[in-house]
Amino acid sequence: MTDEYAALVVGVDIALLVVGTVEILGLLKAASAGARTLVEREDAALRMISDRLQAGEEPTPEELEAAVEASCPRLLLPTFGLMALSLLWAAPSMALLISVTVTVFWAATEAHGRIPLLASYTAWVTLISAALLVLEALAKSARLAHTVLDDDSQRAVMGRALYDEALAKLNEHRSTQGRPPSQLARNAETTAGGSQQ
Repeated sequence: MTDEYAALVVGVDIALLVVGTVEILGLLKAASAGARTLVEREDAALRMISDRLQAGEEPTPEELEAAVEASCPRLLLPTFGLMALSLLWAAPSMALLISVTVTVFWAATEAHGRIPLLASYTAWVTLISAALLVLEALAKSARLAHTVLDDDSQRAVMGRALYDEALAKLNEHRSTQGRPPSQLARNAETTAGGSQQ
């Protein structure tokens, strides 16, 4: 390992470490917001049922279905996925921190020699972290494209019945305005009416 290589590696690794830290915080924040939204939805559905019971009435089947939909475990999968991604970023971030620390101490030693093992370690850590950054960017782009083309995420968040009703109202309004329905709305109609895709 040379002084020039050490300076280059420390600069690149610090940049990757900053990006990794920002990604971890962003993913944890998104997971926390998603979990909070699901808890609020479940609380609202339970409140509606408890209000009915306090009034001496039985909850309607629609209210019970809404409560079941709001507490469905599959809605937590995106939250767990975000938490798993943050843990995935934590491992390279620790490796980058070790790489920077060891390289700085190596450079601070007056009579440092060439340590091929340290050079290999820093090269692999930098390469893997950069590759992870690129793969995450590609995954986010693919997810964004999927969200634009597919309405299943909104349907899962809102509930199938409410989503279909809201979409029908929107399409009804568009038809009275003389506007053609959007591609997203047409996709949703074909999905709701059966798999015509």
